[in-house]
Amino acid sequence: MLSKPETGWPVFSLGDFRADVSYLTDIPFDWLISCKNALKYNIPASFFLEEEGEQCILTSYGRHTHIIICDDDEDEYTLKNIYDVDLIDLSHMLITDIKMYFEDWVKWYSSERTGADFARRRTELSELITETEGYMSAAAGRYNKKALTVNSTHLRSACVCVPR
Repeated sequence: MLSKPETGWPVFSLGDFRADVSYLTDIPFDWLISCKNALKYNIPASFFLEEEGEQCILTSYGRHTHIIICDDDEDEYTLKNIYDVDLIDLSHMLITDIKMYFEDWVKWYSSERTGADFARRRTELSELITETEGYMSAAAGRYNKKALTVNSTHLRSACVCVPR
């Protein structure tokens, strides 16, 4: 779903959708907070994806995940349905990808450059992951789904990480 963040532009891939997403939002924190709140309060999760020339919003609730794409030059929207990826799957993939490149996500945000910034981000990101995992497990229990042991082959067939 998320590639290793390099020079502020990680690659986001889900289904057949692929985008280079910008550092203009703090992706690991913004997206994890959205997942945590969605899982905690049973509301939709939404992620903002800023890429040059287009703005995208990924939204997921229950069993449905969609990407809304708006071209910056036009006032028209495109809706992509992502099948076989629900909110729990999406949360699991996000956590897995952030953990895989944890130190890169700690240091990737351009406005945070000091050792103190990195130490604070490391602690806060680790705590946010743990908290989100707790809500994900609780939500999985409500849906009789194993959140932390989801078949990774199934998930990776839905989202292919493409290195930049």
